[in-house]
Amino acid sequence: MSLPQRTQTLIIGAGLAGLSTALHLDGEALLLDGLDRVGGAARSERFEGFTFDLTGHWLHLRDPQIRALILGLLGPDHFVEIERKSRIWSHGVYTRYPFQSNLHGLPPAVIKACVMGAIEARGGRGEGVAERGEGVAEPEGFADWIRFYFGEGIAEHFMIPYNARLWGVAAEEITSRWCQRFVPRPNLEQIIAGAVGCHAEGEGYNARFLYPKVGGIQSVPEALADAVGRAHIHLNTPVTRVDLKARFVETASGQRVYFERLVNTAPLTRFIDLLAEAPAEVRAARAKLRAADTVYFNVGVRGALGQDDHWIYVPEASWPMYRVGAFSNALPAMAPEGHSSLYVELADRDTPPEALAGRVKAGLAAMGLCQPERVLFMQARRIPEAYVIYDFDYHASRALIHEWLNHQGLLSIGRYGDWNYSSMEDALINGRDAAARLSGGGEA
Repeated sequence: MSLPQRTQTLIIGAGLAGLSTALHLDGEALLLDGLDRVGGAARSERFEGFTFDLTGHWLHLRDPQIRALILGLLGPDHFVEIERKSRIWSHGVYTRYPFQSNLHGLPPAVIKACVMGAIEARGGRGEGVAERGEGVAEPEGFADWIRFYFGEGIAEHFMIPYNARLWGVAAEEITSRWCQRFVPRPNLEQIIAGAVGCHAEGEGYNARFLYPKVGGIQSVPEALADAVGRAHIHLNTPVTRVDLKARFVETASGQRVYFERLVNTAPLTRFIDLLAEAPAEVRAARAKLRAADTVYFNVGVRGALGQDDHWIYVPEASWPMYRVGAFSNALPAMAPEGHSSLYVELADRDTPPEALAGRVKAGLAAMGLCQPERVLFMQARRIPEAYVIYDFDYHASRALIHEWLNHQGLLSIGRYGDWNYSSMEDALINGRDAAARLSGGGEA
């Protein structure tokens, strides 16, 4: 399929945000992607009858228009709706998610420290202050925000160590602005109730999710690509240069495509690196943007798993993994009959994963998931720049870059292009809103 020399709208990246933009533009766009499949980070791979996504990709569809779009493309029978099963493994025991409102089952001294810390934090916010902090200034730093709402015990025993392992930096380096949507914030009564075994149901944004019955999460971008039209999508075509003055992009093969409008969904840092015209202050801001890779194993297991969770959080530094997910617990068809599948995300991004495999197997055994001899294979994988780091340079640097891009008539969207922490549905919404802006209608 030959690459056209000109297009009205050029989209860099055929992930969910790029595909959604093209679809909402009714096929008026050309998409270029350096990978051999659509989907970006929302891809799946198959190996000896196992299907693995690029770690957990559980689909939450709350926006009525986006929900109707996806169910319309694939049909409601393509998905199964699943109620989340998720726990925390720490101190050698399992507790329910979220940690802060499900302390029951932990060692008594840990429960006491967490409850007393929550009581002290509530008192520290002052008499008459609402449980959710209305009327007071929330701490800017994430570590201080945790202590402000949950107290020292919950901070020490889960929140601070787990988030440091997830983000790859100390909690003190992160701001609190990212967490309003993603961190459940129970009040003191709920914390105490959870400590004595009165559990709340369905806390958090991900209490229920959809998952494809066949094909893994890859089936979603494939359906979007079919709707866009495969003739509009050029794979194995990485963009290596963007010339804003002449309005063209250049690919790795040296071909040029001229455009009137440009939408980027590739990582914002890499996109800025492609722009020869970016001024010094934009490049300086780009240098301050940080992200953590996700390093993980795809794991095939003989037989059933010993726990039925969809994912498990591991906050303790004595183990190399910070989260273990079970594809086959959500959908048995993700593994061959009589087998199970896991993804194991590693806190250590620097040590070669193979050197950690023994400790990972020991951890899976200690967690009651499977004994080492039942592990058939462990395939190491890396997702570059998977988690944007919301440090104290993040907001000003990102805002400066986007302001400059907007002045150039460019849009950079999606989890990677916008440079944020967000869901698959957010990427689809970003594409819809970008198409509305390009069509002159503002955000949808």
